[in-house]
Amino acid sequence: MVDYDAAVAAVQDPNADPILLAKIAYENPEFGANVAVNPRCYPGLKRWIAEFGDERARETLAQYGFTADAFGGPVQDQEAPEQSAQQAAEQQPADAYAAAQYAAAQQTAADQYNAAQPAADQYAAQQPAAQAAFEEPVATNPYGFTAEQALTTTDQMQIAQIAQYAPELRACIARNPNTYPALIEWLGQLGDPAINAALAFRQ
Repeated sequence: MVDYDAAVAAVQDPNADPILLAKIAYENPEFGANVAVNPRCYPGLKRWIAEFGDERARETLAQYGFTADAFGGPVQDQEAPEQSAQQAAEQQPADAYAAAQYAAAQQTAADQYNAAQPAADQYAAQQPAAQAAFEEPVATNPYGFTAEQALTTTDQMQIAQIAQYAPELRACIARNPNTYPALIEWLGQLGDPAINAALAFRQ
């Protein structure tokens, strides 16, 4: 669970890390409504909150025109009522993480199944020279995440966790073709040469 003071500071930060917001929403469910109105709360996270958040979180999103038709259903933008983000944020916090990542890359069940084929082999076939030149980093995290997992996993929750808890494997996450767009954008902002080189291979 994210420290309460750290969570309070993050949900009020207009430049908050989207991954941290997702983690807060999931591990500190009372902050769901606050996460939902943060400008760094990306559409996938809003979609998940609209689906799985508690009543207060869902009502907060509904006030801004985000509703979920059903599980896995699309979130549709509607004309929002006149209520400021500050007013919504002042409500007692509510709920949502992992699904942030799940929802961010949520497509159809068939798409996810197709993506389950060995991603690293598929990527290597497309760019053999780049794959051969890539030096696989040594995993040093205490959570058991490996470079192979970072390169091949299609589990969006696991991808987010590796990015959060295994920084030495972020270059691998950057090369994983299943990494969702919001995380790719965040990785590109880190200014890490190895990550930038990995991202360049995605072009």
